[in-house]
Amino acid sequence: MGKKVIDRRIQRTRQLLQEALLALILEKGYDAVTIQDVIDRANVGRSTFYAHFQDKEDLFLSDFETLRAQFEQHLLSQPATDEGPWSLSLMMFQHAQSQHRLYKALAGKQGGNVMLAHIHKYLAALLREHLKSSGKRKGLVPPDVLAHYLVSSFMALLTWWLDNDLPYPAERMNDMYRQLTEPGVMAVIGDS
Repeated sequence: MGKKVIDRRIQRTRQLLQEALLALILEKGYDAVTIQDVIDRANVGRSTFYAHFQDKEDLFLSDFETLRAQFEQHLLSQPATDEGPWSLSLMMFQHAQSQHRLYKALAGKQGGNVMLAHIHKYLAALLREHLKSSGKRKGLVPPDVLAHYLVSSFMALLTWWLDNDLPYPAERMNDMYRQLTEPGVMAVIGDS
């Protein structure tokens, strides 16, 4: 079944609300933003807001869906490598670098825990599937545990990197992430 076509006015309104929320998050943090702030910034009525979203979290999570779709498109455009979890982390760092403002609002300290939990869950599932399909495990640590460890480490570095305005290029961040995590991963999955 094909994707449902959304009316341009609906798309514009949703985009106005999403952009207003992102700007406000960057200014004062997710927790301090109210629906009234968002509708004032987007210059829409309260009933218009509720015609599109249930609440502030629903609006916030709609940005996650946008981010997820963009990342999956980015992922599909990259050549396949056998670099283990580090090819995925490199692509994520690169995507975050190219969409710095969006990532900073969603995954930086200003975004709060709501989005971090969703990003963590999404990346852990993606990585878990990669680990299960690679067949390179000694069986010491279940794929769920290894994926959780790697994603938690990645998210900590990503948040730090975003909150410090990208002091290193994506490739350097990925190299540091790999240096920090590879010894433990190799002990679990082995060299071959």
